[in-house]
Amino acid sequence: MNRKVILLTSVILSCAVILGCVAPKLNVIASPNMGEPIRTIALAPNSGILGDAIGFELIRYGFEVFDTAQISSMMVRMNLNEIEILEPQNIKKLKSEGIDGMLQVRTVAGYDDRPQSASVKIISTSTGRIIAGASWQNGRGGQQGSMADQDARVGLAAAAQQIAEGLSNAITRKKR
Repeated sequence: MNRKVILLTSVILSCAVILGCVAPKLNVIASPNMGEPIRTIALAPNSGILGDAIGFELIRYGFEVFDTAQISSMMVRMNLNEIEILEPQNIKKLKSEGIDGMLQVRTVAGYDDRPQSASVKIISTSTGRIIAGASWQNGRGGQQGSMADQDARVGLAAAAQQIAEGLSNAITRKKR
């Protein structure tokens, strides 16, 4: 009888751990009126390390990527700061430099130095409007810091891969 109780308890606890785990979640949306196809993407200087990682991953999907140093150099020539570059009239100036879209990323760090969540958008340099956006949330499982939680959460590279794949699919699907 004691074995049955232990087995039943083990099964119940295992189910609770499995059901309590949530994988990372990504929601991506693209404008139905995207306009010109996006081939070149600039990384906004304030997008941080996750922005850089997403940019590197976008190269895998055939996009040309201007890194933050290149954009900062362009901003100096245009006499703009980080806040001014995102204004619609100024972001259009990037079009003349051969850039189709600007990637902007905002991230919240988790307790374990892994990203907790991210908000991502691509702004058209032709129109100054958002043409694609994504929200990403890291996984979780059980008590914060537990082994189950550590297994459910992904690091920077995996987050960047997931986000870049989602954005690429949304943008290329709209091009057809």
